[in-house]
Amino acid sequence: MGSSGLARLQGLFAVYKPPGMKWLHARETVELQLLKGLNAAKPPAPEQRVRFLLGPVEGSEEKKLTLTATSVPTLTTHRLVRGPAFTSLKIGVGHHLDARASGVLVLAVGHGLRLLTDVYDAHLTKDYTVRGLLGKATDSFCEDGRLIEKTTYDHVTREMLDRILARIQGSHQKALVMMWPWLGPSPSARQRPISFVWQTSLGE
Repeated sequence: MGSSGLARLQGLFAVYKPPGMKWLHARETVELQLLKGLNAAKPPAPEQRVRFLLGPVEGSEEKKLTLTATSVPTLTTHRLVRGPAFTSLKIGVGHHLDARASGVLVLAVGHGLRLLTDVYDAHLTKDYTVRGLLGKATDSFCEDGRLIEKTTYDHVTREMLDRILARIQGSHQKALVMMWPWLGPSPSARQRPISFVWQTSLGE
């Protein structure tokens, strides 16, 4: 890519973050790959400078030395001397995901960094899929936490889950409505509050 490639590296793009990876690690991985592409470009030809080199006079049998003007390449810009041309790249992250979560991260480079605020202010609807394991409780509320309680769940039905999840969703939406006076103007057709879509299933 080189300098011309960096000038074309503008805008927003989405990447998938797998579970078990921190969002910062995903961002740094993208930055590393972009830097590899930028530094893989063929470097420009080195600049030529005039040097006066001391040497014998051509065609003369006498052992006299003279200064001769010679064009030699400048090594100060050589990759082995200067190192990689690009060592860092500013990449913005639109939102954060928990290390155990998987999903889409919105990243921005160049002029796209200014668009992250517009994306945030648009209050686009976010779709979350939540999975859980019935009958077990851990100290960290995560599957890899220490087991502190275990019970049966034969009495749990889909209707019960839908009713409980509806209450959770309602409490989130109510809290968001209460926060609107501090967040800004009321949401319009293009500015919708964040909503949650719960997908549940009963295990065997």
